[in-house]
Amino acid sequence: MGQITELPQVVPADPGKPVRPEAAASQRTSRELAEHPSTWSHEQADEVVRRYTELAPVWDGDRGGYRSVPLTDALQRGGPWPAGLCLEVGCGTGLLSALIQEVWPKVVSLDLTWAMLSRSPAPWRVLGDASQLPAGDASAQAVVLADVPLFADEVVRTLTPDGVVVWSNALGEDAPHHVPIETVLGALEKDSGADWSAVMSHAGWGLWAVLRRGEAA
Repeated sequence: MGQITELPQVVPADPGKPVRPEAAASQRTSRELAEHPSTWSHEQADEVVRRYTELAPVWDGDRGGYRSVPLTDALQRGGPWPAGLCLEVGCGTGLLSALIQEVWPKVVSLDLTWAMLSRSPAPWRVLGDASQLPAGDASAQAVVLADVPLFADEVVRTLTPDGVVVWSNALGEDAPHHVPIETVLGALEKDSGADWSAVMSHAGWGLWAVLRRGEAA
C-alpha cells in the first residue's frame, strides 16, 4: 500500500462535538461500499433520498457551522492542485461549493437528493448517483468527497492520471461516512491498478486526506 503522511493538526477542536447516533451503522455501510461498491442497491438509494429530503430544510442550520473546517484546511495545506474540472460528489445544499470553487473555478456539484440540491447556489448542479458519476472517462482533475461514501471504481474512471481525490469527514472518526484512510487508499489502488499516496491531517472535529496516483503497480 502507498504511503500515508500525516501533517500536524493546526486547527484545534472546540468542545461540544456532536454525536450522531446513526454513525456506527453508517460507517459499516460506507466501508462495505468502499470495498465492494456493487453492493449498492436501489433500495439504499431510495432510503438516502428519503432521509435527506427530511433533513434538507434544517441542514444548513444544523451542520453549517463546522462542516467547512476540515475541507478548508485540506484546500490550504493539501496542494499543489492541478487545474481543470472538479467533481463535487454529494454536494448537498452547497455548504462547501464556494470553498471548492476558490481552487477549481469550474465545479460540477452532484447530489442524489433534489430537496438538497435545489437549495444549493452552485452554478453547475447535477442530480445523480455517485455510483454512476455523470462524467466522462478521465475528465476530472479533482474529485471532492466530503462526508459521502466512496465509490472508488467511479472515482478512478472519471479522474485524470494526475488528478487528486479530496476526502473530508467533518466529524472525523465519528462521522457517519468515515472509513479509515487506509481503506480509501486501498480501494483506489485496487480499482486503478496503481500505487497511491495520501497526505492527511485532523482539523477541528474532523479530518481530511488528499490522495494522488503514482506509477502503475
